[in-house]
Amino acid sequence: MIHHSVISLARVEIPAPRVCMKNLAWPIKPLVRLAQKAQKAQKALWCATALACVFLQPLQAQPGSEQYSVTGAGLLVATSIYPLALIANDILAGHGNAVALIAAGDSPHHTTLSPSARLKAARADLLLWVGQDFEVTLGKLFREDPRTVTVSLLSDIRLYELDRGGLIEAHDDQAHAEPHSIDLHLWLSTTNAEIIAQAISRAASNLDPSNAPHYRASLARFTEQQAQNREAFEAEFASLKRTKSDSQDSGLQDTPPYAVYHDAYRYFESEFGLSHRVALLVDPERAPSIRELSEVRASLASAQPQCLLTEPDSDAGLIATAMKGLAQETTLRRVEVDILGRKIDEGQEGYTRLMRAVVADFVECLE
Repeated sequence: MIHHSVISLARVEIPAPRVCMKNLAWPIKPLVRLAQKAQKAQKALWCATALACVFLQPLQAQPGSEQYSVTGAGLLVATSIYPLALIANDILAGHGNAVALIAAGDSPHHTTLSPSARLKAARADLLLWVGQDFEVTLGKLFREDPRTVTVSLLSDIRLYELDRGGLIEAHDDQAHAEPHSIDLHLWLSTTNAEIIAQAISRAASNLDPSNAPHYRASLARFTEQQAQNREAFEAEFASLKRTKSDSQDSGLQDTPPYAVYHDAYRYFESEFGLSHRVALLVDPERAPSIRELSEVRASLASAQPQCLLTEPDSDAGLIATAMKGLAQETTLRRVEVDILGRKIDEGQEGYTRLMRAVVADFVECLE
């Protein structure tokens, strides 16, 4: 009641004689300051209430698909990146919802989660991330949490090390690998996606035993779908391959030469028999040195790629520097590949739609 009286007094705008205002100035000023503080406190309370209403309501699945029309029921899965959420939703298939914590357009290597993302992580039944060397800034959130599944540490996952000499199959024990030497774009292999889906199905079955048959059935569908994807994608790329003309490699098949902005496609290329000729960046964590840029320019001049695969967050300045003065500077086609699925809607077969989009971008580049 005191606060209401003070606020009312602070808002009085009735003109008063100057002599009266002068006499009342000393008691009114402190009361006005107190009223202002009370108003701020009321605003803060209102904001906190509004935020609670927004963030504490049940997570909703993407509308438009009956299979994913879960509202307030089922498991809640929080993943670091969107491709993992797409795989998880294919396995949950209506008995819950998976959301990505890293906002679309943010780099998984350098990101700060919003308060709403942290609330989603706190409410989740299961957490999924690639690993410490990929989501570099999220270690404290994921690493020590018993709800976490680290997909790069799954026993059957296929890992590769990045090396100037080519692709090297990593040891089962990542501890022997040099820091940041593992290529962690592992979801670009449909075989790895199956292994991730298996881990999600197991975890979901343990958390929700009554629906374990549902998760196993979803896994079976997902596995069959990836087998079909591999067959279809291989057929698409086979039509683009040509016979090598040099005598040493006579009869072998090859695709037209292409370059990539970021050496992020090793899993995809290995699965479908592709190989880029030049990568402008090997390590996205640092800018290339002058010597490395010189080597890239020499490789571009030698390989004469017909296309450069870029990404939504590619550095246009770096590309211009690498291409400056080369014959292909103005003629090299550029095709943007969205490996994080920024343009992929939630819903059924989300991971398949992501991979189809990546395949389409590669085909556009190689045609």
